[in-house]
Amino acid sequence: MAVLSKRQQFLFWIVAAVLATAGLITIVAREHQPAPARHSLYVIGIPEKGAALFFGAKHCSICHAVNGAGGRVAPDLSGIHPGTPAMGWLASVLWNHAPGMWRQMRGNQSPRLNQEEMAHILAFLYQAGTADRPGDAAAGKRVFAAKGCAHCHSLGSEGGHLAPDLSHVAASGDAFAWMRAMWNHAQAMVGPITREIGQWPQFKGGEMNDLIAYAGANGGGATAGGSVLRGSAERGWQVFQAKCMACHAVRGNGGHVGPELGPDHDLPNTPAQFAAVLWNHAPAMLAHAPTPSAGTPALEGDEIADVLKFLVSLRYFEPVGSPFLGERVFTERGCARCHGAKAEGTREGPRLRSGGDAFTTVSLATALWSHGPAMRARAERLGIEWPTLEPTDIGDLISFLNDPGRQK
Repeated sequence: MAVLSKRQQFLFWIVAAVLATAGLITIVAREHQPAPARHSLYVIGIPEKGAALFFGAKHCSICHAVNGAGGRVAPDLSGIHPGTPAMGWLASVLWNHAPGMWRQMRGNQSPRLNQEEMAHILAFLYQAGTADRPGDAAAGKRVFAAKGCAHCHSLGSEGGHLAPDLSHVAASGDAFAWMRAMWNHAQAMVGPITREIGQWPQFKGGEMNDLIAYAGANGGGATAGGSVLRGSAERGWQVFQAKCMACHAVRGNGGHVGPELGPDHDLPNTPAQFAAVLWNHAPAMLAHAPTPSAGTPALEGDEIADVLKFLVSLRYFEPVGSPFLGERVFTERGCARCHGAKAEGTREGPRLRSGGDAFTTVSLATALWSHGPAMRARAERLGIEWPTLEPTDIGDLISFLNDPGRQK
């Protein structure tokens, strides 16, 4: 073997180093390439785009309203309160009510939706469920007195003068502004209120909605809670890390002074109800603050709306399930009658897995919307009753359809 000279050895190591570095850069670049360039099973919906489709190109608002805006033929979709898992709940509701919707259309062709459009609309409908129900101003007046608010605060001509008049907070009828004011000032009120009325008042049920309605009526503002599109989950995550994570964890990440606030924690998803939770727990949160002088962190602008949207978003996830349970659901709900026991396809229905991309909630909902009328007609011809699905069925069905072992 020839012996390399020192110069040749030097050049050899330079070339080797360059090749190794290039290889490393290629690997890192591949691992960190932008999300759109990677193959992804999931399409993440954008509520703002869903709203544009709902009220615009897809004409959903001809029949349905959201917060009163839209048609009256079908239910107002802002009144929905998604169960868990939220995506499974939305898909199951769409499936269960599809025959009624198609009958209502009376032969008119339903608007075509691709997976991306379906994802946007589902995200919008989920966020539409975060709207507060209108409160009762008369009941709110009773709450204002019963909870001791009138001892210190005034609204219009009612109440005391030990603390600021609440009319300026209520003038806009903005539940987020109300929630922010209650959070930022609660720590200063704990001592005086407890001394004045002997206890820290607790809000239950719709009492906070009613109080906001009463405050809005006396402040010259509307009683609506604001746009359901307000707030950003992405910004909320940043705020949560900066101001909440020292005490609260999400999926085990964060502090443990306060309760875990992940998707399994039962938190309300509307501004008024969230304000009630913050108020009810204010003394405990203040007592567990890092230092008495530090108190709880102030939230400015839309930060509290952002935090709420972030916490709500944690419950909007792709449902998990069991392929074994999914196979049973597939049979018991009658899907196997047309598609075969293993979803292999029959003369009455196509194979549901062709070796392409895996099923997701969005793709399942899109397939239903696209092929549902033909499926319903075939079911009626065969005398098969349209099956009813539970939210948890969706995850099991998707797991079954995506499991290669169940296709044999």
